[in-house]
This record gives sequence, structure tokens and C-alpha cells, in this order.
Amino acid sequence: MLPFVEDTIVAISTPPGIGGLAVVRISGPLALETINQYFTSTQKLKPRYATFGKLKHPALSEGDFDDCVVTYFKGPHSVTGEDLIEISIHGGAYLQQKLLEVLLRAPGLRAAGAGEFTFRSFLSGRIDLSRAEAVADLIHAKDEAAHKNARNQLIGNLRLLVDSMSTKLIHSLTVLEAELDFSDQEIDFSPPQALLDPLSEILEITEALLDTYFYGRRLEEGIRIPLVGAPNSGKSSLFNLLLGEDRAIVTAQAGTTRDTIEKTIVIAGHSIVLVDTAGLRDTQSEAELSGVDRSLDEIDNADLVILVHAPDTETSIPDELIHTPQIVVFNKLDLVSEQPESMDVCLSCTTGEGLELLKKTLYTQVVNMINVGVGGVVLNSERHRDVFIRFKNQIATSVASIQTDLGPEYIASDLRLALDVLGEITGKTTPDDILNQIFSGFCVGK
Repeated sequence: MLPFVEDTIVAISTPPGIGGLAVVRISGPLALETINQYFTSTQKLKPRYATFGKLKHPALSEGDFDDCVVTYFKGPHSVTGEDLIEISIHGGAYLQQKLLEVLLRAPGLRAAGAGEFTFRSFLSGRIDLSRAEAVADLIHAKDEAAHKNARNQLIGNLRLLVDSMSTKLIHSLTVLEAELDFSDQEIDFSPPQALLDPLSEILEITEALLDTYFYGRRLEEGIRIPLVGAPNSGKSSLFNLLLGEDRAIVTAQAGTTRDTIEKTIVIAGHSIVLVDTAGLRDTQSEAELSGVDRSLDEIDNADLVILVHAPDTETSIPDELIHTPQIVVFNKLDLVSEQPESMDVCLSCTTGEGLELLKKTLYTQVVNMINVGVGGVVLNSERHRDVFIRFKNQIATSVASIQTDLGPEYIASDLRLALDVLGEITGKTTPDDILNQIFSGFCVGK
């Protein structure tokens, strides 16, 4: 259920825990009136000015609660489109909770729900729905690439792309509806076939945009790279070497690793999930067999595989690897007199020789996975993907209607439906239940 937006809300906007500063936000018609009850200063609060003073609370014997800085944003010139107060206090957990408790006793105030500040920004027209979703992406960005993608959406790249396609559709719809409105007049109108080029262009852009989704999900989840090979080929040693720490257990006994171990590192600004896997071999051990099955599952879900060979082991290439990009590594270089052929990288986990070459190779492979997107847009949201799939199908239906010489009224109906679907991206035609789902995933205070 969508929140009631005519009341005044309050929440702590900084993360839980101890810090130098904490920020408490109040938004709504009673924001200024409320803060004036608890804030004293030698200066009067002015819009867009930060004012130093003291918080006072009559329930405290001393009267003084904390030094603070209050910033007042007068609606509609605020992020929520209404009067907004931001209170900066010392970041102790007690102070934060005490201030929130005090403010919630004020008449007309209630605790904000998850994402409610951003929701009010959306309702007031300060941002569209795609930019509101980008706020959450920006907060959760784990690396440079995810941050950049969220930033591109926040500044409106997706909205601009949607607006461009909407403009083309509206123009096409206008042509059709003019023909319908003046069908009894002797006026030469362009045939519906003239709309095929702009609709085909829209279809091409949509398909290219959908192609970015795979990469977009990797921005959220990380690029998954398992190390696979025979037991005792040195996968765990190489795993530890790449991490720069002893994360996996290493012994001389083959089959030590029986479960997957994963750790995230950053390469070329992208989160990389390295996975140490159990050795691949035929075995009668139930525990080891379970580890092999998990290794095969990791290969199935891999974006890139590091296939590790060694002079004292034999690694058969599983069928699961046939269509998976891979870096073939020869380990234990210190045990042989010459480098083997047909290997991408030869190294020694013992001496470290060849490690830098492997890192450079990994970097190159990750860079090659980067999708620049369409107009700076990379889809990372399943909701956006589903909307664009439905939009693509609706445009394809419109094209088919033109090609089969259906009347302009049918084509116009198809285009109106396409516009309605596209409007779900920016929130023009998004159902309330979808809005609830989107904003409920936000943190409280944002």
C-alpha cells in the first residue's frame, strides 16, 4: 500500500552504527514548525543555509541535548518537493535513537517507511521512476563500474532514451490519428508503410538495449570466474596467490578442496568473484563426488574459467567448458625444464613467476566483457528488462499490422499500447503494486 504523502515523516538517514556525524531528516508540512520547537540558535533558519545551534529537549534535566547543524530546504525546492529539514548531530548510537524518539513524539510526525523520501521526490516530479531506482543502485554499488552505471541512470540517460523513443512513437501516432480524423477529406496522407523505418529503428535500439542486460547483471552480481582443474594442480594455491591471502587450505594431498570457496576482488573497476573448486576426476568418494558436482555447477554459471594444468596431473576438459571463455594456465613451472606449448599463461605458485602475466590476461578478458551500452545505458534491472521485452513485442506487433495492411485504427491502437508499456520505465503508467515493490526495497531514510 502506498504511503500517505500529506503528513510529515522523520528518519535517520545515515547507516546504523557509530560515526563522526549522523543525519536525521524531516520532510513534510510540519518540518519547519517541528524543528523550531527543539532548535535554538543565534541565527534564524534560512532556506538552503546550514545553521549551527543546539538541540534542546525539556525532558532532559540539563536542557541541552547536543550541538548540531540544521539545514532547511523550502519546498518545492527540495529533494522531496516539500519542506525538508536535515539535522546533523554527533554520530553516537544513543544520540541518533534519542533524537528520533523525541521527534516521533512531536504532533503530526511519524516514522518514514522504506524509500519514502525518494518516493516523495518521485511523486513531486523531482525525479522520474528510472532515476529513483538509480538512487538505490548508487547506494548499493560495490565497484567503479556499478557506480558509473548507476550514475548514468541517475543523471537521466535512460529517461532521455525513453523520451526519444516516445517522441518517435507519438509522431507516428499523430500521423495515423490525423488520417482517422480527416478520412472524409480529400487529403493525401503518407501510407502506413512510411512508419516502418522509424518503428524498425525503435525495434533495433530496443534489441540492442536488451543485449546489455547480461553485462548489467554482472555489474550487480560480479563477474564469476572459477578455477578448475584436476586435484593437486594448484588451484587453491593460485586462488590464494591472486587474493594475496591464505583463504583456501593447501596441502600436498589431492582432493583437499571438496567445497567451493569464493572471494571478491576488483579488476578494471569490476567486481570479480573468484571461486576455488574441487578437483575434477572420477572418484568413488561420496564427499569428493559432491565437490565435483559443485565444480561442474560453477562452470555452468561461469563467465570465464581459469583452467589449471600441472605437469604431474591430467586435466580433461569437461563438456561444460566447450562454450565458456577460458584462460588455460600451466602451473608448477618450477618443476619443468621448458615451458609447454598451447598454454595462455605459464606460472609457478611457488616462485610467483608468471603471476603478473596472468593478472594482465585477466584484466584484458574483463575489459573485453565491458558493454558500453546504448546511449550510455546498460540494463541491470529485471523490471526494466521485462518492460522492454513487452515493449519490443508490442512494436513488433505494430510492424506486423502495417505489413499485413491492417487499417490505421488497428495500427494506432498497437502504438498506444506500446507507449503505455514504455511509460512504465519512467513511472508515467506504472501500476501502484509495482511502485510499492520498487520503493519497499529502499533503505529507511532514503
